[in-house]
Amino acid sequence: MVECHNTFIGTNVQRPLVYHHNVEYSSKVFRKRVENLYFMMPQIPANTGRAIQGILAYDLTHSEASANVTQGGLGYNFVNLRMKSDRGQKLKFDVYIYA
Repeated sequence: MVECHNTFIGTNVQRPLVYHHNVEYSSKVFRKRVENLYFMMPQIPANTGRAIQGILAYDLTHSEASANVTQGGLGYNFVNLRMKSDRGQKLKFDVYIYA
């Protein structure tokens, strides 16, 4: 049995994918690794008036890692995603953002 903490906010149904990134950081001995991912919608005419509709962050280590939105997010054109690994584990997330 494996317990992991994936983050699903909003929806991705019939929404265009605007950002995809594989986040990977090495582990710290006996410590939790905390990193931030900041994304802002590109300022191009196709994105005028668009906001973030969905955020998916998959924990690829299948551990107690977590991802939380600390700023922006749904309804905004930016998001700050705070990712925290399990103690002594590497940080590895697959992040998708939909508009």
